[in-house]
Amino acid sequence: MISTQYSNAMAETLHYLKGIRKEDVDKIPSNFLNFLEEHASKGYQCNFDNTKPLSELEVLPETRGLIGTICLNYWCTTKEQKEAFQNKLRENERVYQEKQREKYNPDVFGKMSAEANSAIGSANISGTMALQPVKESIFTKIKNWFKSLLH
Repeated sequence: MISTQYSNAMAETLHYLKGIRKEDVDKIPSNFLNFLEEHASKGYQCNFDNTKPLSELEVLPETRGLIGTICLNYWCTTKEQKEAFQNKLRENERVYQEKQREKYNPDVFGKMSAEANSAIGSANISGTMALQPVKESIFTKIKNWFKSLLH
């Protein structure tokens, strides 16, 4: 069973293939095209101009993946073309990961643990932890004062 998202992506892929040159579509094996047609969502409406370049279209990420697979397997005919395409994919992934790293900043936890390790290291005396004096809060002092009055 194929998910709705992938069925919609297959419909978008077929719609996109209608806007490219026939020579490029002919490079795709007919059994793969039949698979796309069988599993494509019948009721999904594609709302993009299939004559525009893929970079200008708002399509599902799965559609981009399917078209990328087609490009790598059927349209890149030489080894150099395949390597250039794969390098471009790697570069895109690296840029995406950098954006995610900036957005979610996973190094925050690394900095916190580094600060904690340095604090522990400064308190560590010849392999044992030094006891630090405990400071009472103002509330604890007031509570203890009332207890002393009652006794």
